[in-house]
Amino acid sequence: MSQRVGRRVAITGVGLVSALGSDPAAYWQALVSGTSGVTRVKVEGLIDSGDAGDAGCDGVIGAPVTGFSPRAHMDPKSLRLMAPAVAFGVAGAQLAMADSTFAPGSVAPERFGVFMGSRGHSSDRQDLMAAVHRASRDGGFSLATFGTAGLPLVHPMWLLKGLANNVLYFVSLKYNAQGMNNNISMGGVGATMAIGEAFQAIQRGYLDAAIAGGYDSGLDLDRVEMFRASTLLSAETDPARASRPFDRRRDGFVQGEGAGFVVMEPLEAAVARGARLYGEVLGYGSATAPNSSAGLGPSAKGFGLSAAAALAEAGLVAPDAVFTHGLATVESDVAETAALKQVLGDRARTTPAPAIKSMTGNTFAASGGLEVIAALFALDAGRLPPTVHLTEPDPACDLDYVAGTSRAMALQTILLPNANLGGAHAALVLGRVKG
Repeated sequence: MSQRVGRRVAITGVGLVSALGSDPAAYWQALVSGTSGVTRVKVEGLIDSGDAGDAGCDGVIGAPVTGFSPRAHMDPKSLRLMAPAVAFGVAGAQLAMADSTFAPGSVAPERFGVFMGSRGHSSDRQDLMAAVHRASRDGGFSLATFGTAGLPLVHPMWLLKGLANNVLYFVSLKYNAQGMNNNISMGGVGATMAIGEAFQAIQRGYLDAAIAGGYDSGLDLDRVEMFRASTLLSAETDPARASRPFDRRRDGFVQGEGAGFVVMEPLEAAVARGARLYGEVLGYGSATAPNSSAGLGPSAKGFGLSAAAALAEAGLVAPDAVFTHGLATVESDVAETAALKQVLGDRARTTPAPAIKSMTGNTFAASGGLEVIAALFALDAGRLPPTVHLTEPDPACDLDYVAGTSRAMALQTILLPNANLGGAHAALVLGRVKG
């Protein structure tokens, strides 16, 4: 078994934007009370496809951000250069820095870094709609009219507003972070990898502080249309039953959005400045192993390899709990369950493994950040949030998913696995800070 080497790394600040609000304590209370952020969402520009059961203009089932005003965090000039998801990310990182009370000038700029999980380009297609409407008439579309009369209506910075590295740019510039800055455009595993790579950079002495996390929106018009054409989304029309990881009736995930960020420092430095210690990163692992060359998606092999690597670095045989990926697709939940059995052995059945995506939806590149923040609060409170909507167990998913209600439990360590739809997997181990 591997042993930890290098410096210990503490988390000293958290910041989030989510379907359950932007206050970390309120977010945590909502999770432990089993409050779901899933609802019916109106998506501007969405057209009914004509398929039976298509929500179309009535909206989609999703988990939209609540309690968030971009103008409370960014000036109007900056906001004009940000797609909605970019604003989530910038605000989340700023909130984490404010919570940490870390002074960027206390370390050399080249020793301060930013690690950003994103999905890639995220421009707001609504910026194009006035031009499209101008060029559309009688069921047809005139490219010439679009060029002459439509393009002048398009925001000149449209393409730049949602560049994959926009949040990294805004955040690193604001805090003069000139050290290792890394934009990880890996979708659903982005924030987990960002936090893991920031952990390693500080652990190995390359940095003395870092901001790490991820942001995303699955409720942008283009994402809604793309996933609506797939078989990955839940077809459930009742928000109260739509997101149900590990349940026998699960039929896909619910699209969510948000951002989750942490500030990380060497433990010794954090203690010296009297910082709040939310927890410690003990291990990180990653692996790429798609379910198949054709189907892609998460796999038992990928979940297993990444989790085993993270646990080995943490020096653990098993954690006290697992905050599962819990995607709520038939294949992914079975694969994750199989991986936990393989990695944890007999301990798998006695290790509680809740899925907070049952309440937050799938926030893609933000997932790891939001789940890390939840895990940190769980370690502090000695309580696990529930997996809601899990009322009919699946024989193929037969572990303890903390169904229905939260549970008090002494916690020292938590494993957090994540994956993206392309077969990349990553896992973190968090722990309470010990002397």
